[in-house]
Amino acid sequence: MITLGFLKDVDLFKGLTADQIGLVQGCCHQVECEGKQKLNGEGDEASRIWVVAEGQVDLCFDLPGGASSELCVVSTVGPGESFGWSTFVPPYRYRLSSYAVPPGCKVLWMDKESLIRLFEDDKRMGYVFMSNLAGVINARYHQLQACAEIPFCSPVKITVHMATCGISAGAREVMKALTEELSATDRRDIQVASGRCIGKCPTEPNVTIEMAGAEPVVYGHMTPEKIRRVFRGHVLGGHVQAEDVLS
Repeated sequence: MITLGFLKDVDLFKGLTADQIGLVQGCCHQVECEGKQKLNGEGDEASRIWVVAEGQVDLCFDLPGGASSELCVVSTVGPGESFGWSTFVPPYRYRLSSYAVPPGCKVLWMDKESLIRLFEDDKRMGYVFMSNLAGVINARYHQLQACAEIPFCSPVKITVHMATCGISAGAREVMKALTEELSATDRRDIQVASGRCIGKCPTEPNVTIEMAGAEPVVYGHMTPEKIRRVFRGHVLGGHVQAEDVLS
């Protein structure tokens, strides 16, 4: 049940009158999410703005090949917070993907055209809403700025070579296992990237690990199980896993 009491405390609607919030309530649709449900994708046409009613939603950059998004979480929004501001900003494409965080996540969405009709009828309502939206965008900008303080050139870079030959040999599954391992740590100095073929197709999937002060190491014939062992032993433990290194 979407209550007026809840809506009046939502970041986008603060400062609206009870009557105005009542009109907003008529535009709201509630979704009870199932598991780690994807709500919108990076680059999708933005036609809805969202509010978290219960639980949390992660805003992420998606990794190539459909790998886990957990590595690329930019920010997490909670109850009373909104996301999807690109709905009101050209070119009207979502800048990030959003994923419900299980369990118990519930979200509201409002159609842009329905809100615009309200604002055309009540200009003050539109002004308050857009002022609040500017505050949300500003807060999101500062979150990104804080993330940017992490050095771009991380001390550790792991490249999964994901050309056609690598993908057909299982590179996507290797990438997924790798990002799962990284998400289980608190390390923020490790960069994971996809790369092109290195000319060693018979040994795909290949993975290159570059660590500060050391020569790059290329591992071949990687599997999800092997990359987990390499990540724990080499990246976290500092010991090259010689049995899997390409000569």
